[in-house]
Amino acid sequence: MKLALLPLTLHLMPGGKVPLRIFEQRYIRMVSEASRSGIGFGIGMLDERDETGHSDLFTLGTRVNIIDFYNLEDGLLGLTVEAADRFHILQLEQEEDGLLQAEVELLDNWQPCSLSPTEQVLSDKLQEVFAEYPELAELHPAPRWGDAAWVTQRWLEVLPLQNRQALKLMAEDSCQPALGFLISMLTAPSQPEQRH
Repeated sequence: MKLALLPLTLHLMPGGKVPLRIFEQRYIRMVSEASRSGIGFGIGMLDERDETGHSDLFTLGTRVNIIDFYNLEDGLLGLTVEAADRFHILQLEQEEDGLLQAEVELLDNWQPCSLSPTEQVLSDKLQEVFAEYPELAELHPAPRWGDAAWVTQRWLEVLPLQNRQALKLMAEDSCQPALGFLISMLTAPSQPEQRH
């Protein structure tokens, strides 16, 4: 499958939704073509910038579908996208206007599974996050609080993880490695800050 790419330092997993601001001409073209084709476009995950200001594009990305269009107050194009699949980039080419086109292989989505009683804390804490950030709750009007895969994916989107760490968890075949990581992180006793 061939997808146009929008490179962002953003972690987005299937089922996740995010609002975007589109202003560069190449990305306006990408949105127009994605709307016509019906296959959406890809969000390519960028690494953190190095000291020269350069950031690499990882080979893992997410195919998204446009679910809403609107004009922003500053006159720019706003859209909300929903992630459908993860993909691996097989080949990359750049068009004349700088738009990246990627030949991609779609990956299977994580299978839904129930949270165990000890994992329920992840759902409870995520519900607290959604209550604190109503804009997140608005994006997900039908949350699946009992589904370990859904809950884990939303945590990977909201936690300030380093991109390489997030990528490793996002690339797994199931939610179990990320689930284990999140449980150990959320249930670890908080360490007092050390002063040097």
